[in-house]
Amino acid sequence: MPSSLPHQTAQSVITLSNNQNRRRNQKRWSTSTIQCLVLTSVLFTLALWLSILLQFGSESIDESIPVRESIDEENISVKDHQFDVAATQQNQQPKAKATIAYAVSLTSCGSTTNLHDNIANGGHSSDPSFREGAAVLAHSIHLSSIRNFAQSGSHYDYKLIVFVHPNARACSDIFEELGYEIQIRDTPFKVADIKSEWLQEHIVKTGCCGEKEYLKLYSYIQFDYPIVIHLDLDSLILKPMDDLFDVMLADKLIGKEESIESARKRVAVMHDNPLPQSDYNMINPGKKHVGVQGGFLIVRPNQAAFDEYIKIVLSGNFRSGGGWGGQYGGYFGAQQIQGICSYFYDKKHPGTGVELNKCYYNVMADPPRQNEVGKCRDGREECQDCRDTPLEEIYSVHFTLPKTVEMSQKAMCSKFHGEWFRIREDLERVRALERNVGGSEVGDYAKPKGPHMPEIFRGFCKSGQASGYIPLQ
Repeated sequence: MPSSLPHQTAQSVITLSNNQNRRRNQKRWSTSTIQCLVLTSVLFTLALWLSILLQFGSESIDESIPVRESIDEENISVKDHQFDVAATQQNQQPKAKATIAYAVSLTSCGSTTNLHDNIANGGHSSDPSFREGAAVLAHSIHLSSIRNFAQSGSHYDYKLIVFVHPNARACSDIFEELGYEIQIRDTPFKVADIKSEWLQEHIVKTGCCGEKEYLKLYSYIQFDYPIVIHLDLDSLILKPMDDLFDVMLADKLIGKEESIESARKRVAVMHDNPLPQSDYNMINPGKKHVGVQGGFLIVRPNQAAFDEYIKIVLSGNFRSGGGWGGQYGGYFGAQQIQGICSYFYDKKHPGTGVELNKCYYNVMADPPRQNEVGKCRDGREECQDCRDTPLEEIYSVHFTLPKTVEMSQKAMCSKFHGEWFRIREDLERVRALERNVGGSEVGDYAKPKGPHMPEIFRGFCKSGQASGYIPLQ
């Protein structure tokens, strides 16, 4: 019983001269007792309701605020930390329109003795530092998806996939740790079955990774997903590609005709050409049949397309100096994806693909002309200079050009590197929160103090040399 309530231990002895006074006192005591009981009941009821309200409020807060919510640390802007999202915004996340598969290929575990050996290293997809690229690429995809809806506004979810050649199985575990689904895939054909001896000999020793680059074709048979984007590991997603996805899935988004038509107008393409994105840096200006940029492919799964690609390779219809069908070749990677995709969409199936504008998708900060006053690389008199594209309008970037770039490219390249390290820093902060579950909101993240150009590299570089890079924690 609460201490504030009356507690009778013994009845007071009061001597009265007559029975009337005794009855009066008894009546007075009876009234006091009733008042006390009423007060006790009221206080008990209030305490019960207060307990219920406190418990309900606590559960509501726990359910509405994600574990990895805002970091209240000095000098961190909303853009610096993409997970600074209010709980009320998170609760407004809609249902995803679809799940997009993002795939990469791992063709080897890399060579530490000869970093310039493309075949041993597997090119961009298997260089010895692929762990860093895989982690930051995955986080950039996450930030541009519906899982970060309050910041991205995207209506599409994602799935990470890596096609691993059997030779690279030993170094593929890191991908599982990063959330990728590992698919062990051998080259989708036997080199010995190719009808051309010349192609048999050369397909294994050219391009980024020889015949193993054809692992990318497995993108066409990922039937659990309506769209598959195959990227190199030195790529980065900067903003959602919802407009492009809406257009590609127009036949499945019933009742959305107006929004799809609006999205179609916002998708930037190159000259309305029926091709995936072309690689103008690999050709001489004005060449008619341009190779496809093999580090950025967006496809809809199709078994017939997959089978036809294999049939084309095995036919051996690749002429030395001429290329596939005698027309699609003469540049780096012509015997692999760069050449065969161009042949497939331009010659075999014209009108079934679209070349995205390279100033907005898979941007490489490359000059549009062979030199500042020469002819445009695409053969036209006038061409868009991708180096002038505002960063906020770019969907994805690709760090594929040599490090020794022209001075005119350095400004844009610095911006791209700044974005890579911004996303890397955000990933580090999220990991710190995960390691510190139940602890402080900030976690145990300690910003590195690398002195080399911290405004770009955010403390992750001690010097401008490769040895000065501070690896992911």
